Amino acid sequence: MLYDYTKRDFEAKEELVEESEKITKTRVTYESFIQTPYPEANNVVGYLFEPKERKTDTALVFLHGMGDRNLVPLSWFPREFAKNGVPSFLMILPFHFERTPKGMKSGKKVLLDDMDETIQDFRQSVIDVRTSMDYLEKKGLSSGKFTLMGVSFGGMVGTIAMGVDERIEKGIFVITGGNFRYITWKSLATRILRKKYEMESNTDVYGCTEEKCVEIHKHYFDYIHKLKTPKDIDTVPYKKECFLFDPLTFAHFIKGRKVVMYNALFDEIIPREASRELWEEMGKPERHWLFADHITAIFYKKQILQRGLKLILENS
Repeated sequence: MLYDYTKRDFEAKEELVEESEKITKTRVTYESFIQTPYPEANNVVGYLFEPKERKTDTALVFLHGMGDRNLVPLSWFPREFAKNGVPSFLMILPFHFERTPKGMKSGKKVLLDDMDETIQDFRQSVIDVRTSMDYLEKKGLSSGKFTLMGVSFGGMVGTIAMGVDERIEKGIFVITGGNFRYITWKSLATRILRKKYEMESNTDVYGCTEEKCVEIHKHYFDYIHKLKTPKDIDTVPYKKECFLFDPLTFAHFIKGRKVVMYNALFDEIIPREASRELWEEMGKPERHWLFADHITAIFYKKQILQRGLKLILENS
């Protein structure tokens, strides 16, 4: 299966960054199971926030959003979860922040219009998440149960990871969505990509027009519902390669697991249709609407944290 990997022992380098009365913060690096032509992306980088007093045998994996300015404000979440007894691992996604290739901006590579590279980028992201969970298990910080929290783009990667790995029993998804038909053609974040599609791309291979995209997606839900297990990704014919990394493709594998979603009423990055369809395919889990746009949703961080703690600690 596209997002499978062969488990093996690996050594992680750990460097203590900070220690306080309640937590330790450690920078963790190890070689990614997926190697790329970009040396900066070839090591997984993460920050482990470990509580001095653990309250659960469930660890949290936290995935940030796209861009180059959100890591510091979003790092508040794993730090606060740890202060409340939950071991938390903030994983830097490939091609973001410390893993950004020279000459690129954080996250921009994911918006390239090379379909083959994008598939591999998502594959590496998901497998890095899964091997990070292996690391946390080996450290004794999880008994094999995990919660995943993903914000924006991190929620997209997290949906795929949760869909293919049953160790992730609970999910917290904030200002995220699925179905690239809407995200590509209606999001403010993809306006540059749309220009490239319309002016530069080989539309027969990689790019699209909006009309072509709508046509391709007419039978998208038929494709999704033919997938009975994640392994069917390898055998069920698809209309377009983007189906292989669209979070909506994997959302129905999450049905029955505990999920809390937060969407923003005035989100200019995640279209309303994209958040709605992801919610529906996940089985219509608990969902909250924030009186905010994509950026100001962070103002509700304490509310999101408290609900997340309750989700993680119940039955722990």
